Amino acid sequence: MKEYNTIFNHALAPITPGPSSSNTCGPVRIGLVCQQLLGGIPAKAVVEYYSKGAFPSTLYGMKSDVAFINGLLGKEQNAPGFNDAYENAKKAGMDVSFAQVDDLTVGGMETVRVRMTGRDGGKLTVIGESVGGGAFRIHYIDDCPADIRGMHHELLVFLKEPSMTRAREVADSLMSQVERYNDSSCVVGSACALVDIKAAAPFSDQLVEQIAAMDGVDRVRTVRPIHPIIADASPRPPFESPDGLIAYCEKNDCSPAQAAIAYEMALSGWSRDQVRTYGDSLIDIMRASRNGGFRSDLSFEGIVKPKAARLQGKIGHCGMPSLGILNDAIPSALGIMEHSNATGKIVCVPTGGSSGIVPGLLLSAAEGMQASQEALYEALMTAGMIGVLMMVDGNEFAGGTHGCQAEIACGTAMAAAGLVQMMGGTAKQACDAASMSLQCFLGLICDPVAGLVQVPCLARNMAGVCVAAAAAEAVCAGFDVVIPLDEMSRVMVRVGTDITRELGMCCSGCCITPTGARLTREHDAACKGSCMS
Repeated sequence: MKEYNTIFNHALAPITPGPSSSNTCGPVRIGLVCQQLLGGIPAKAVVEYYSKGAFPSTLYGMKSDVAFINGLLGKEQNAPGFNDAYENAKKAGMDVSFAQVDDLTVGGMETVRVRMTGRDGGKLTVIGESVGGGAFRIHYIDDCPADIRGMHHELLVFLKEPSMTRAREVADSLMSQVERYNDSSCVVGSACALVDIKAAAPFSDQLVEQIAAMDGVDRVRTVRPIHPIIADASPRPPFESPDGLIAYCEKNDCSPAQAAIAYEMALSGWSRDQVRTYGDSLIDIMRASRNGGFRSDLSFEGIVKPKAARLQGKIGHCGMPSLGILNDAIPSALGIMEHSNATGKIVCVPTGGSSGIVPGLLLSAAEGMQASQEALYEALMTAGMIGVLMMVDGNEFAGGTHGCQAEIACGTAMAAAGLVQMMGGTAKQACDAASMSLQCFLGLICDPVAGLVQVPCLARNMAGVCVAAAAAEAVCAGFDVVIPLDEMSRVMVRVGTDITRELGMCCSGCCITPTGARLTREHDAACKGSCMS
């Protein structure tokens, strides 16, 4: 079945502790699926990561280690006690360790191999990848290829014999018994065969028990969906491209926000009120994260100190020329990012590393323009729709794969489109403002000093709100961006591929300045000292 990206699963998502969606949320989700595949909390787990990937520089600084442990303990990303993972692992009797290896070349730069031993002595190895924006993919279960992304209810049947014929017989027999069946696959490994049934509804206990009793079945596991909107084989979206969005709005004489709401209703099966309720809940979290960033007692580990509370009320004042809504949007974007660095709850739009731009601008603009809650909600939905439409040619908002342009540039494009909606602009203008934003940040590299979402990430979020505001107002005033959004989205992916091939990832600019190198050494030494103590 074809799976469509949705606003609440991919663009205004995930809801997670900071500081990074791909390094915090993605690993939690991988660990959570591993725990379900094993059938319980492991007695022992070794998380192996590639020596030439991203985790050697980000595993500890971005709290990926903590995230993996929480997932293996069966905790979702927003469960209480996120930072108590090591202590909770000891209490649960789980021996967990991390190891750098040279032979893990499956997937992208944030792939891990999790070797687990269950309480009954059984062993299981899972290879999973964090692909950006909190999304993930399970590539292998032992030596059986797999494709689990948290979008379906999954029923996995492990057969004792590695027989494709028997696997297909089992899969065929189950199709008619599964409610809201989506898809199935059969694979054979060296020691077993694996049947994976995907559905839009949960599997009954009776069916699971029935399958477990079948001849030749070794064990049965279920994996629940992680994303809020569950994939379904039947729905289709009303459009799939920027041109499609524009045509839909012209045909139905509606705003880009109304089109975005119709898109999400079509794929989710939710009512208009359900979509509105979820959107409003995201706005509540965004407001709370901004407030958290302005706390005078905020603190976090790293190489910088919180500054948003000091900037608040000073931008555009104290003898400085006013920047209009940016007087508040700049410190708001910084505050949300600093709240994220303190592992505060954020909405990733579309990632943790760019989470300050959309809420920083839209919350400030709504207050400055005295816009209603409904207008703010519609602006947010428009931003989310543009995010979905930029997910082309493998763009999953992963800075490590396509450079920081896939995070900051996309977040800026989303914010610009949202502001166009708030100003009463058209779908064409929203797409053009997004295109202008991508043009401004094309080629931006992923470059976190000391493996932290701090330098230059905090500065880039503040710059993002400025570019987004300029793009939205320029387009609505009549500026011609010339290059349409779909073309800019595709060229961004191509440029990002060139960036990572030529420069590598997470270590190409700020990181290699004398100051950046010194801060990295000092932070690494501090982390090692903390681990030893």
